[in-house]
Amino acid sequence: MLFRRSRSLALPEILDGCRHQKPAAQKQLFEAYYSFGVNICLRYADSREEAEEMFDDGFLRVLNKIAYYDPEQPFDAWFRTVMVHSAIDHYRRYKVKQVFTDIDELYDVGESDNLLDRLAADEILAVVQQLPPAYRTVFSLYVVDGYSHPEIAQMLGIHEGTSRSNLAKARQKLQELLMTWTSNNAVNRRNYV
Repeated sequence: MLFRRSRSLALPEILDGCRHQKPAAQKQLFEAYYSFGVNICLRYADSREEAEEMFDDGFLRVLNKIAYYDPEQPFDAWFRTVMVHSAIDHYRRYKVKQVFTDIDELYDVGESDNLLDRLAADEILAVVQQLPPAYRTVFSLYVVDGYSHPEIAQMLGIHEGTSRSNLAKARQKLQELLMTWTSNNAVNRRNYV
């Protein structure tokens, strides 16, 4: 996991303060969830700066929608969902003209030789960020966040077959990038074998 919060965080009190729009509570929530939120947004962003912008938008949405949070449910899951939706909204707003590959152009993708097992999470994230935005978005929504192709198609305004095709293309491109990345960084990285 890329993110760990202190177990001593008094989350119920902080959330109550946020519901009452107390700046101190909002600041505590921001500081406690900044890394978590930015790491979620990094999966959808071209750069750390763009991820931070997505996080800022998402955090404002969290503060504006905190009254809708059900305290009986895990806050982390609700927060993560808000961040993913914020990243998707950012994508729609700024990357509308991205090219999605239709299902007719789909081709078979072979299995990986477990490159992912030998890389650290930050190294994988660095490679995923090199995917074209359309591929990266579908890959992150499906593989990381667990959305189905019909859900992804609805969120992005594309056909379900296009979502499937982009996932296959993302996996193939990711394999190529991982092979190149690992061969280029073999000298500088740790030995994971």
